[in-house]
Amino acid sequence: MIKNIILAIDGSVHAKNAQGVAIDLACKYEARLILVHVLTHDHPSKEFARMAEVEHLHDSKKPKASGKEDTYSAVARFLVGANQAKEAKVIALLGEQIIKNASEKASRAGVANVATEIRTGDYANSILEVANETDADIIVMGRRGLSNLKGFVTGSVSHKVSQRAECSVLTVK
Repeated sequence: MIKNIILAIDGSVHAKNAQGVAIDLACKYEARLILVHVLTHDHPSKEFARMAEVEHLHDSKKPKASGKEDTYSAVARFLVGANQAKEAKVIALLGEQIIKNASEKASRAGVANVATEIRTGDYANSILEVANETDADIIVMGRRGLSNLKGFVTGSVSHKVSQRAECSVLTVK
């Protein structure tokens, strides 16, 4: 029986696909859904802008309204020109928005028990810590995350989680 489901989300397409699977499982088994987002710590500013676009916080194709800079453009400009302190704040805000969006979607779909965790640190280790702390029965996550960096092409986080988890792991494309 599945009672506790971890959903690792980062705003990527694969994570959004995993979200649908995790929500379906949570509804079917009347399980608790624990949403986990690990704050990014090693991506360049253009990755933040991409994350903002994926989360519909910024649309690079959206035209300016009446010559004034809209919120989306302001966020993009802020992200691309951010220094470390600004990046940390933006990372936290994006993480909160990702968690909020996923939580609302799960609730609308009928998941009665939704919990959230935002962590910092190593992605895989943080996901595994939450899984152990919550006695997870399964971890659902995307096969790949947001990064286009060469070292992340193989899905190193999902691979590490799959290898080290004490419960089942479902990776979703």
